[in-house]
Amino acid sequence: MSRPSAALWQLSRAAGVTAYLALTLAVAFGLLLSTRLAERWSSRALRVDLHRWLSSVTLLLLGAHAAALLGDSFLRFDALDVLVPFAARYRPFAVGLGILAAYAAVVVHASFALRSRIGARAWRTLHYASFGLYALATAHGLLAGSDAALPWMRGAYLASLGLVAVLTGYRVVAARSDRPREMSPTPQR
Repeated sequence: MSRPSAALWQLSRAAGVTAYLALTLAVAFGLLLSTRLAERWSSRALRVDLHRWLSSVTLLLLGAHAAALLGDSFLRFDALDVLVPFAARYRPFAVGLGILAAYAAVVVHASFALRSRIGARAWRTLHYASFGLYALATAHGLLAGSDAALPWMRGAYLASLGLVAVLTGYRVVAARSDRPREMSPTPQR
């Protein structure tokens, strides 16, 4: 690998890993927003701003990840390879999952601006796509990432999956306990 290509490869790896970590935090803050778990630590407005900012950072890092791949002379990705799912010659399935995750990230991020137009229910439904995009991004990293087998990266994936699983579990349990229970009829005497 030539020196500029090696630098672009390193940039692509760093941007991809950092994008995944930013996505993890964006999903975590989204889950915190949907529960009362973090109310003691910060205001809702601050958590919403941080959630949106992390979503933006994720998209910027995804762009850097893809752009750096375009300049890498070893993989020789072209625009179709980074824009069309499953078209890449290098690990087409794994790269395709990453492209689908990136498109889902754009759609979910765009929904912030569309919430008042599409309504809270449609916005919430659209935001549930975050779980799918997170799963796609995780699969992409595990299957296409050159560092996926390294212990530190496996640890990062496990920590990310653990955090999202715990917060999702908490959200499900909290939502069930917040539902009003149907009143059972009073027995007649």
